[in-house]
Amino acid sequence: MNLSLSLISLALASSHNVSGAIEHIEVSGQHQLPSVSSELIGANIELNGAQLNELKAPTLGDTLDTLPGVSASHFGPSASRPQLRGFGAQRVVLATNAMAVRDMSSISADQLVPIEPFFADNIRVIKGATAVIPFGGEAMAGVVDVDDSRIPKQLSAWQAQEKVELQSGYNSASSLLAQTQGQQQGFAFNANILVRQRGDYKVPDSAKAPVCASWSELVTDVRLADHCQVKLASPQWQFNGEKWVDITPIDEQIISHYGLNDQGKVSNSSSYQTSGSIGGSQLFSEHQELGFAYSFGKANRGIPGFMHLGSATAPKVGQAADIRIYSSFHRIDGRYSQHFNTQSYLDYLEINGFYSQQRDDETLAGTSVNLFEVDALQLNPRIGFTWHDQAPASVGLQIERSEHRGEGSDNYLPEIEGKREALYLLQNLHLQALQLQFGARYDHIQYKPNLEGSYVPGRGQGANVQEREFHLQNYSVSMNYHPVPMWSLHASYTDAQRAPAINELYASNPHLALLIEEQGNTHLNVEQNRALEWGTRVTLGDLQLAATWFDNEYTDFTYLGNTGVNRGGVYVQEWRQADTDNQGYEITLDYSYTFTDWGVITLSAFTDSVKNTPRYQFDGSYDPFELDNFLNPDKAQEAEYWRRTMEGDSIPKTPANRTGLKLGWQYDGLRFTVNYTHHDKQQNVGKHERPSSSYALLGFDASVVQSWLGDSGELFVNIDNITDEDARAHQSYLRFIAPLPGRSIALGLRARF
Repeated sequence: MNLSLSLISLALASSHNVSGAIEHIEVSGQHQLPSVSSELIGANIELNGAQLNELKAPTLGDTLDTLPGVSASHFGPSASRPQLRGFGAQRVVLATNAMAVRDMSSISADQLVPIEPFFADNIRVIKGATAVIPFGGEAMAGVVDVDDSRIPKQLSAWQAQEKVELQSGYNSASSLLAQTQGQQQGFAFNANILVRQRGDYKVPDSAKAPVCASWSELVTDVRLADHCQVKLASPQWQFNGEKWVDITPIDEQIISHYGLNDQGKVSNSSSYQTSGSIGGSQLFSEHQELGFAYSFGKANRGIPGFMHLGSATAPKVGQAADIRIYSSFHRIDGRYSQHFNTQSYLDYLEINGFYSQQRDDETLAGTSVNLFEVDALQLNPRIGFTWHDQAPASVGLQIERSEHRGEGSDNYLPEIEGKREALYLLQNLHLQALQLQFGARYDHIQYKPNLEGSYVPGRGQGANVQEREFHLQNYSVSMNYHPVPMWSLHASYTDAQRAPAINELYASNPHLALLIEEQGNTHLNVEQNRALEWGTRVTLGDLQLAATWFDNEYTDFTYLGNTGVNRGGVYVQEWRQADTDNQGYEITLDYSYTFTDWGVITLSAFTDSVKNTPRYQFDGSYDPFELDNFLNPDKAQEAEYWRRTMEGDSIPKTPANRTGLKLGWQYDGLRFTVNYTHHDKQQNVGKHERPSSSYALLGFDASVVQSWLGDSGELFVNIDNITDEDARAHQSYLRFIAPLPGRSIALGLRARF
């Protein structure tokens, strides 16, 4: 609360300088340089202005969670990564200013994403495998590109502004954002600072799911007991002639919790974050610009609800000790851009690069148990050219170097040096109503592990740790066709490849954020995906209808497979490969109506669905224990038998189907929005995975533009989960012990001057 009061005081003290209208500044300069993510054809989403302000949340995943085809990992209120079309982690690239961020959040869901949504001027969501052309195989499901203008882009008609944003309330984070910008004699600068904190968040009932209090459910499901962080008194069993049944007397059905069984809140979910950036750019002519920026971030975050079962440190400090992660990052960006005159085949040259250091220290009762350090260097030159008036193109080169270091009693990754060199081409062809786009990319990737330090090689396929080298080729063809102005069609086909990630190759030890022991496999092949997407859009005046279908056929899909082995209180899973299908659709409706005297009313709706299913070749009748099959095994059928037995008919943690509705009204400086999203039951589950219940989230946003002594500011209120629903996302690792926050109310001020 002290922070809340100090933020309010600072904002009020600054408000007398506020002037100017609250509106989105459209950039439309003659030198507008296209972002590589904006060039891709597909069912893409771009957020800016008032719409982006309305959706902004403390994490990137929560910011985008209500968009069609986008979900969030929901690993607590401070670590939520976007997922696209049912996949996240190593198949979704997060980028800042069109440069991929290779951080620890793609490896471990509890790690901080080093991207601050509140600094964003524009967020572009590219769904589908065409994103692999400019961003690599890790973008098989798509990319989220955040443009924060840390380096002012004066060649793109950049305009300086100053703003302050303050927010606080009930069951929500308290934050202060301040930005100052300036421009004089060809030099422009941009500086941002953000401070945010929140306490343990409130929930409508128990922090743990109702099933965690059910003896009958827990006694027959040891995995569920682990996920619920409980242990049972010794049950009593009796054989009834067919199977063993539980006959434990009711007074002996005792369920003990490793930590607190919170009521009305989630303990250890508090966090404190600060981040900032300062950058500048210099024009050397009306066609040349050079700029640099420095950014930093620091966070102290609790992991809500769960304890380190199986931690090597637990016997010393106790398993019920709090887990907190202390994160920090530092990053230096550079950017050079040049536009060429209209007489040249060359359109532009752009060189982007950065060097970053990230550190994540996971502690148990104040004792460091898992420390990650990642150093990354990236250089991305790109050239745009037009060899024919109807055929603009771009060529990009990517050079990356990285070093990963880990230590601590629970360290599960070795020191790894990574190298990547990539070359890609995007070629467009405009034929009146038809636009064609061809893409090609080549990657060379190397991983060199160092076995010194606390890392211990794994067992099974992970025991033989070795260097790996991969040569990848990606191709795509896309089209956008407008037979008539009111109707358009788009389609794409992509042949994509992804190299295994470092954890898929080298993990070895309990990965306690996932409540498993994770075993890598250094013999993994390249993952391949043949992706087909098609869609249509119809515009009837102020009404727009759009639909997109996608079908991804993965060969050697890399997934965490069950072993049935329990070691040290956690189940062992190992990285395996098998064929898998990813299919689904997204349907949207948008309508607006302008009244003569009462402003504009808008209505939007969506529904989306995704299925991730193993692709089986045989009918499932094969039994490896039959004598003939035992003596003369069929390797293909035997492998499929074990996958059916251990994994079932669905990939775990596939997001449930959703339906959303949003109603808005804007009149002069007033704006009101009501949004509703229904999450279906998820009953398409993997082996040893439990179905999840449906839930619905209702939200309300309102804002009003006010003037104080001639200055202008925007007052706003955001209310989330109005009905105080017990919401537990199926894809969340924490769904049994930490639901989404209950009803929350945030009040705030935005001002530009």
